[in-house]
Amino acid sequence: MMLGIGMLIGGFLALGIASTRVVLPYDEVFCGLSRSQIEQFNPRLIQFMAHDRISLAGVMLAIAGLYLGLGYGGMKQGLVWARTAVLISAGFGFASFFLFLGFGYFDPFHGFVTAIMFQLYLQCLINPLCRTECCVSAEPRETRAWRRGQWGQFLLVIHGGGLLAAGLVISAAGCLEVFITTDLEFLGVSRQEIADLSDRLIPLIAHDRVTMGAMLIFAGIPFLYSALHGIGRGTRWLWWTLGLSGYPAYRITLGVHFAIGYTDVVHLLPVWIGLGLLTSGLALTFEWASGIAKEGAQ
Repeated sequence: MMLGIGMLIGGFLALGIASTRVVLPYDEVFCGLSRSQIEQFNPRLIQFMAHDRISLAGVMLAIAGLYLGLGYGGMKQGLVWARTAVLISAGFGFASFFLFLGFGYFDPFHGFVTAIMFQLYLQCLINPLCRTECCVSAEPRETRAWRRGQWGQFLLVIHGGGLLAAGLVISAAGCLEVFITTDLEFLGVSRQEIADLSDRLIPLIAHDRVTMGAMLIFAGIPFLYSALHGIGRGTRWLWWTLGLSGYPAYRITLGVHFAIGYTDVVHLLPVWIGLGLLTSGLALTFEWASGIAKEGAQ
């Protein structure tokens, strides 16, 4: 839960910075350009960087909600799968910090926060799980709610796997090309023109992209693990955890895209698909996870 609280604070801090200043002083020092100089070159470039950082903040808030829910609702009950989901997720998250070796920009504040959070991760890693008896309702078979729940669980599994796939693709793209075609169409400049302005500006942008991809992996693991091992009859706490974690992230991501006018259909299609999968999965599993279905309902 302390990891979740840390991510919650970090997410709101990142959201505040990305919604106002966007570029921090040490970012300016690294690329040799001030915020005003970047805006003079291309006003949309600052908006583009803000959209990356605000989307990143949204995913951080989703991770915070997952960790808080899995900590309080799962690990407190002695559920091994909840602890495993957190440990694997956070482990990959901390390992992803070293992706800066690929895109060439070391963010000192990112490093400072990672060092603090890693100590909390070690506490979670070395302390034994509290073993308590968890009362789980008997699983009905071939009821209407159970059948819908199976389809809902299937969609939630696809949703978690989709987040993992998206994170891997974005991380790889951030370390290689950085920009995709729709990015350059939105900006109205070429990659070379940005590089000509400052050869360090692209590594700065790549840092946000790679971190965004890593955070999606960070979030995708507990989403997927929860769908595979956690969701079931009477797991209302997990149903609420998934919903309250996922929806704010999608709302923030879509909101910033519409706010800056980056509404390309192809670019936003994965976001809409993810939102649709989460919504459909939660709708189909609601009755099952809430444990309100009648045993005899066919």
